Amino acid sequence: MVRWKYVRYGVMIAFLAFITWVGYRHQIVGGGPEGVPTVDALCPFGGLEGIFSYLKDGIWLRRLAPSVLILFGTVALGTVVVGRTFCGWVCPLGTIGELTALLGRKLGIRRRELPAGLDRALRALKYVLLVVILYYTWTLGTLAWRAYDPWAAWMHLSAGWEEIVSTPWAFVVLFGTVMAASLFIERFWCRYLCPLGAALGILQKLSLTKVRRNRETCIACAKCDRSCPMGLRPMAVEVVRDADCIACGRCTESCPVEKTLQFSFAGKRALSALAVGLIGVAIYLGAYGTAKVTGHWQTFASTSLEASKDPVDGVFGWMTIQQVADQVKLTPAAVLQIAGLPADSPTDVSLKTMEGVNDEELKERLKEHFAADPQTASPAPAPVPSNPEEIKGSMTLKDVAAGYGLDAAAILEKAGWPADTDPTVPLKEAGAAIGRETSDIRTAVKALLSQEK
Repeated sequence: MVRWKYVRYGVMIAFLAFITWVGYRHQIVGGGPEGVPTVDALCPFGGLEGIFSYLKDGIWLRRLAPSVLILFGTVALGTVVVGRTFCGWVCPLGTIGELTALLGRKLGIRRRELPAGLDRALRALKYVLLVVILYYTWTLGTLAWRAYDPWAAWMHLSAGWEEIVSTPWAFVVLFGTVMAASLFIERFWCRYLCPLGAALGILQKLSLTKVRRNRETCIACAKCDRSCPMGLRPMAVEVVRDADCIACGRCTESCPVEKTLQFSFAGKRALSALAVGLIGVAIYLGAYGTAKVTGHWQTFASTSLEASKDPVDGVFGWMTIQQVADQVKLTPAAVLQIAGLPADSPTDVSLKTMEGVNDEELKERLKEHFAADPQTASPAPAPVPSNPEEIKGSMTLKDVAAGYGLDAAAILEKAGWPADTDPTVPLKEAGAAIGRETSDIRTAVKALLSQEK
């Protein structure tokens, strides 16, 4: 029992530490092809948020990337096979809530439970929240939940006070419902508010792995009920079918009578809590490894739905001044002037590393510039597909290079095309003039993107 507990907490803390380090590094390095993934590119819930625009337009929402669909699909598969092990063994917010509850016990704060009626009503709240978030995200075409997302807040703690001021409600939710409330009601956020938990709760009903109680040997000690971090009552049922079961195994390990409370797979095979958790973790890591090896793991999108409507929304901190200029169809000198930077400022380093430059402020200045002089407003660039295999001959080399954040000269060199190929004409025409095919460019882009991962 002790070994199982330490393994589970070890896995949880390891994931929390790793993802926190990624968030910190992103603040330092920035994102993009050569940077560190954004918080949104590593959140399974993003797969649900972005799936509508991707299926409808073939474009991801700003900040999302193909990685989120892989993550959500993997978490969904894991839930159906071994239950919500993502919530009970991996999820950083769940770990924060559970560790906060442990701190509360150390401080002498008595664990509390809400009255049954109020508890049932509040548990339904996360499903309402899920529907509202998806409705506004899908209809508005932007991440409507981000300003309130405690996950985004946690990953931006290292960004300092400016970030807190810019998205105060996300930090209120983090410190209030994920942490402070868990001092009194363990995993308060997970029980009542988590939209991803609501989505996985629906799949939990279909899970092949369930906690089962042997009525013949049960001594009704209620230790399983008291140990459940989600406030469920395993002692009251023969099979725990509740959507809120997170497969943490605390109830099965607290049972003093051997083989009385166990996980079962497909209603037959008995599994230990440790086996269930490790199988779940193996599914997640295995899917990530497979996607990475096969080249399907991509944590940035070449364009976004917002950027297809307004090119300025395609500006990111990982871009250079030259890439920003290509994105908004201005000269680098014009971008430097709009940003209020000296004319001799470097144009080949990322905005994130330029002293005194804030990419969000630059975006606002660019929007003000185009609003003040509509005649200079650039047309929306032709969106490039997330998958380089879908690059079309009607696209230009300039659009492809800007869309994937690559250097046009590097693409030509890798493709074996002449260095003086005109980047402003369609690839089909440029290729026909030299007896080459658009497929050369597709292959070159894939190779260059693979090198940057």
